[in-house]
Amino acid sequence: MTRTLTVKKGTGGGKFSPGWHTATISTAKYGDWNGTKFLDVCFEGYSDKMNMRVYAKEGKNGEEFAIGNIFRFANAGISDGLEGGGGEVTIKLDDTPEQLIGKELNIFLYKDGDYSRVLPQVAPVPFKNIIEEFTTGDIDYWKGRAEQFFVKYVQPKLNATTETTGTTEASMDELINAAGTVDKATEGMPF
Repeated sequence: MTRTLTVKKGTGGGKFSPGWHTATISTAKYGDWNGTKFLDVCFEGYSDKMNMRVYAKEGKNGEEFAIGNIFRFANAGISDGLEGGGGEVTIKLDDTPEQLIGKELNIFLYKDGDYSRVLPQVAPVPFKNIIEEFTTGDIDYWKGRAEQFFVKYVQPKLNATTETTGTTEASMDELINAAGTVDKATEGMPF
C-alpha cells in the first residue's frame, strides 16, 4: 500500500525554537544605555536584530562579571590567570569585542510574543584553556543557572503582557538589576 504524508518544513527543533542552541558569535560591540555599559552580541545565521544584550553588573568585590562571563564562557581574550587563596583565580583578559568574533557559546532562546529573543545569560561549550576546563557537567550547571534566571526574572515579565499593546511591562532597569542577582553566588560551583 502507498500513502502520502504532508509535513510543514522548518517546524520544531529549528534554530529559532525555544531552548538551548550552540551559536557562533558574528559581531560584538559595546554601547551605553542611560549610563550603563552593555555588550551587544550577534550570532551567525541569526538576524542582527536578534542580538543578545548583556548589561554590565558588578559583584560585591567591585568587579564587573556579567560581560566578563561572556568572554570567559566564549574562551575569548584570556591570556593569563593568577591563583589566589580559597580556590579563586583572577583571570587576565583582553575584553575588546573583536576577541569574541568566531567564538561559540550555548545560547538560550525564548519566545516574546511573535519574536524569538536571546537570554542575556549563556553557557560555555566544552573547552580547556590555561585557566579552567568546562566539561559536560559544568555546562549543565551553567545552563541550569541561566534557566533559573529565565524562570525567576524573565518569564514572569513575559506573562505580564498588556492587553492593549501586547508588550511586556518589564522595564529595562528591572532586567539590568535582575541580570546580576543570579551570578553573584559562587557557592556550589563545580570548579
